[in-house]
Amino acid sequence: MQSFLSKLTTKSYQYPYFRSVIPKDLLNQFGNITEFRLSLSSVRKEDRQITCLKLKKITNQLFGEIRSGVRTLSLDDIKEILRVEVRKQIKHAQHYALGTNEFDPVQKSKSILSVAERETRMREELIGENLQDYEEKLDEKLSGILSSLEIEIDKQDINYKNLRRKFINLYLLRFDWIRNLINQTTQIEDEDSFRREVDAKLGMSLFPELQQKNIPQNAPTQIQTETLPSQSPSPIALNSLQSSQVSKCIDLFMSEKGDMRERSIQENRTSLNLLISSFGDIPIGEITKEKASILKSQIKELPKNRTKNPKYREKDFHELVKMKIPSKEGIHTTTINKYLGNLSSFLTWCVNNGYSNTNVFSGMKLPKKNKASSERDRFTEQELKQIFSKKDYLYATHPFIRKGKYANYWVPLIGVFSGMRANEICSLYLDNVKEIRGNHREKRWCFDIVQEEDRPDKRLKNLSSRRIVPIHQTLLDLGFIDFLNLLKKKPLTTDGEKRKRLFEELPYKEGLYSRNISRFWNTSYLPKIGVKTNKNGFHSLRHTVIDHLKQKGIEPHFINELVGHSQGNIDLDRYGKGYNPDILFSKCVKKIVYETSHTRKVDFHSLQVDWKKIFSSEQ
Repeated sequence: MQSFLSKLTTKSYQYPYFRSVIPKDLLNQFGNITEFRLSLSSVRKEDRQITCLKLKKITNQLFGEIRSGVRTLSLDDIKEILRVEVRKQIKHAQHYALGTNEFDPVQKSKSILSVAERETRMREELIGENLQDYEEKLDEKLSGILSSLEIEIDKQDINYKNLRRKFINLYLLRFDWIRNLINQTTQIEDEDSFRREVDAKLGMSLFPELQQKNIPQNAPTQIQTETLPSQSPSPIALNSLQSSQVSKCIDLFMSEKGDMRERSIQENRTSLNLLISSFGDIPIGEITKEKASILKSQIKELPKNRTKNPKYREKDFHELVKMKIPSKEGIHTTTINKYLGNLSSFLTWCVNNGYSNTNVFSGMKLPKKNKASSERDRFTEQELKQIFSKKDYLYATHPFIRKGKYANYWVPLIGVFSGMRANEICSLYLDNVKEIRGNHREKRWCFDIVQEEDRPDKRLKNLSSRRIVPIHQTLLDLGFIDFLNLLKKKPLTTDGEKRKRLFEELPYKEGLYSRNISRFWNTSYLPKIGVKTNKNGFHSLRHTVIDHLKQKGIEPHFINELVGHSQGNIDLDRYGKGYNPDILFSKCVKKIVYETSHTRKVDFHSLQVDWKKIFSSEQ
């Protein structure tokens, strides 16, 4: 009621008025005027709302009377409109094909690639919420057509929605026509073949006269030519499975992957969706070795962090490929090989399930220029001395401790004395820290790294990650168990809700609890103290532990057990149980002693905090 009562503010004084918006389907009848207003300044204040209701009723009746003289959209109207549009799209395809030099294979390839890019952009506009935006743009064209035919525009009408959807299908069909004309698999003059394809695709019987023509069985519908080096081969005949769209195959493949971490799911989909970004949602059987080579070359042109970097995140796939990204901002070889590996796994699945004849991504990974061990640096003992110096480390972590964010203090320390992955530490529950009996009667404090069905937020990277990690004596000396016991007594909320996780302050994002810690370590702390390089980060703590033990001559199977690596031996992996905590402690954990010289150890004990005082001050 009040929506029709407004105040005009274009003058120095204000006065109320009744405002009526002209329905879009009647704009033509009102000379494209979008609204009209009636002043209510002479109406008593107490009567204005009632007057607005009466005026609204009158305008609705007026609009209804006008509509009664307007023709509604019928099925015959749809067919006639589509026939005209088919003619336009055929001409468009012919002009595009004739503008391509059929004698120049390079130009033909570029034209085909350009068509694929246009198709990809359109298909991206039709995905998810983007479809609504695309339909709104299409509504402008349809409104003009219907208005010129004096047909009522009702976007909620089923006939109108059907017309709009047919237009979209017709536009998608146009890309195939262009490709066929460029490849000379259809004659420029053979417009009837396009019309037959429209009838088959849209199911509207727009051209019934074509069905009545007596077409000889041996009449060629395509140009029969020899396949010469300068010509593209004829399209491959596909069976029903091979005709399945790439997106459908991706969904089926992912549904059979079983229990995966959210991050792994996202990484796989990002890799596989590159097929659609490059070629559109085409039949899976059309993914040839040539297309695989094209995609590989395109992936190599992508920038790193393309979805996060403001410089690149608004660009689509083909725009990024053409940008000539500086080498220092380019995607890393490891990431390229991860994409290609995921694509190869997908195509292997397609072959095994009958959707493809061959894995066209097999053997396409790039050779690594450096050894795997040199891709990420470990921290030297001198760097550890600086990183964990009292003046730097406590200064950086104490403000977090005072706010109840204990992870910033403990997680790096646990990492440097265990080699555990960041998310393994950050996702620990209180009951994952426990005393476990070793070879003797005494129990030893350990981290129980386990995936639990009732805790879906906890995911292990692989089967080898399931293990028991004895807690280093330095962590015990720093008061970790005292901290743990105090934490168990501290309620999570003022309502008395009990704490479940060791670091409840860490949010769960993208399948991980470690985002905030990695950000603190890699973008804040290490750069601030001048230790950060492009080859180190939080994961370097894990490399530090592994290399530290390796240089001390610790046998690899003990190191693998500690850090959760496969033993590389079927007998040990399948039949061997984890080492007793006492053995792993004495053979491995106890050996983690960082020294800057033979007589001087890195001083971690200076980082000790009075946890009782910290917790009492928070109450």
